[in-house]
Amino acid sequence: QKIRGEYSQGLLISAKSLGWEYFTNVEYRVDPPYRSDSIGVVDDEGTVHFEIGESRFLTQKLGVTYVEPDDNQRKSSSVDKYKRMSQRHGKLFSHQPYRWLMRRDWGKKLLFVFYGKKKDNKTGWPYWVKKTDEERIQNMPWILSNKKPWVATEKIDGTSTTFTLKRKPFGKFEFLVCSRNVVFDKPDKKCFYDTNVYTEMAEKYNVENVLKKLLKFTFKDAKWITLQGETFGAGVQKRTYNLDHHDFRGFNLIVDGMGRFDSVSACCLMQEENNIPWVPIIDPEVILPDTVEEIIEYATGKSELDGGMREGIVFRSEDGSQSFKAVSNEYLMKYHS
Repeated sequence: QKIRGEYSQGLLISAKSLGWEYFTNVEYRVDPPYRSDSIGVVDDEGTVHFEIGESRFLTQKLGVTYVEPDDNQRKSSSVDKYKRMSQRHGKLFSHQPYRWLMRRDWGKKLLFVFYGKKKDNKTGWPYWVKKTDEERIQNMPWILSNKKPWVATEKIDGTSTTFTLKRKPFGKFEFLVCSRNVVFDKPDKKCFYDTNVYTEMAEKYNVENVLKKLLKFTFKDAKWITLQGETFGAGVQKRTYNLDHHDFRGFNLIVDGMGRFDSVSACCLMQEENNIPWVPIIDPEVILPDTVEEIIEYATGKSELDGGMREGIVFRSEDGSQSFKAVSNEYLMKYHS
């Protein structure tokens, strides 16, 4: 919203302003012991809140929720099979040896041999898939000093959709369809929307067979391949792009051992060779401006999909290793305020 003529997207406040008292772990020792760099606060009711190091999110501890009740369900966090395992054995996994193992990939796999269950595999988020959640430019303005060419693609306002295919023994494959917080191991599994828009897109664009073909003939040594994109249209968000149905645009292609493909190469491979539509490429070689204000202004414009208002732009480095998003303030005011 606008406050005194300026766009406001958050509030910066100190812990002391909330009535909290700072402390260090030297003053408070509890079981399990915390690392030497732990810091924390005590609230006005005497409850101790621990944080380890910097950049730790307090969203859940503070009870922060979305303004729209539906978004709290649609964007709720999901957990992978390892987290489900640790939650089931909370007291045991709170001890230092288990916490140490859980911070390492090989350690998590070892613990799963002894404490995991088959249902964890079926219902948990696939551990090899990283969720799609680009950081906003406001949180990383330092990236603007990188004056190498970036690829600018249109950000589409819809629901994040992930398709992943993993090799199994004896020449078999496991295909999973995921939303932001649900893994659809069964086609009829309950979806946030009236119909399952995620499995609908998988069928519409024959995604499983496309990914299977790529693993068999193009990426023969890869263990898995993941396609991520946005499903949009009627009933998905307030912005329907003038559609009376649903559609999909890919924006990430990630292959085991190769990482994330750059936008141009992924577009050529998926859209031109396999008929899976890609997000519009606004500029394949854009040089970032010097200020956040300039890049937000650049993000505001017309959508390549229907000529209406564009939500914003996702910027990716040419090698695909870095990315961030810039969302139009005008768009936020119209569709999300």
